[in-house]
Amino acid sequence: MIQSIQRAAAILRSFTEAEPELGVIELGRRLGLHKSTVSRILSTLQAEGLVGQNAETGKYRLGVGLISLAGVALGRLDVRGLSQPHLNRLAELSEETVNVTIRDGDECVNIERIASPKPIQYVGWIGRRTPLHCTASGKVLLAHLTLEEREAILPATLALFTAKTIVDRQVLEQSLPAIYSQGYAIVHDEFEEGFSAIAAPIYDHEQQIVGTVSISGPTFRMGPGQIEVFVEPLQEVTHTISMEMGYRGG
Repeated sequence: MIQSIQRAAAILRSFTEAEPELGVIELGRRLGLHKSTVSRILSTLQAEGLVGQNAETGKYRLGVGLISLAGVALGRLDVRGLSQPHLNRLAELSEETVNVTIRDGDECVNIERIASPKPIQYVGWIGRRTPLHCTASGKVLLAHLTLEEREAILPATLALFTAKTIVDRQVLEQSLPAIYSQGYAIVHDEFEEGFSAIAAPIYDHEQQIVGTVSISGPTFRMGPGQIEVFVEPLQEVTHTISMEMGYRGG
């Protein structure tokens, strides 16, 4: 592992849709790095077009050079392109945030999103990374792995995010067969307090899971007894996308 590259990657990942601009001191504090180290890395990234600097505030933001790199990466994700035409009707029906998610190691990554039109909504920007063990998409992805694969990627200690986060490995394992057989997962307040989600799998021509589609929103609109109304339309959409990817399962 090359430490300077790891640090540069950590800096790039610090920028989010919620915080598109960050200063040197703030980045250093978050990452535990000296401000001179952060400044040198940012200068190099800026020279390569990977970050830019706001002349008025002096803060940094992601640069346009990342667009071409992201385009190449996203172009390989057929699931994203094939999902796009089908997401609007799901978003219109649910009026909640709809995400397409893939697994990257021990995390979920959002690769497509349609935001809810409502003022109180789940924020799931493209590129957002979330845990596997306490999200609807993550549980669907975990349910399709073998026990050995799960043991290899999940941390020894599952992180606690809310009072409802399942951190007992045995309890988590016991819940996965039902998720696999029913074809969807539902979570309430496990990752973020006050938010619920439902997710279903997308399969490819090799009958392998390649991602998920999820519907996420406030628990007061998507709590137990309410979220179940989305099961059928969500599975219809994921089945359609899967068929377009060559899936021929049931």
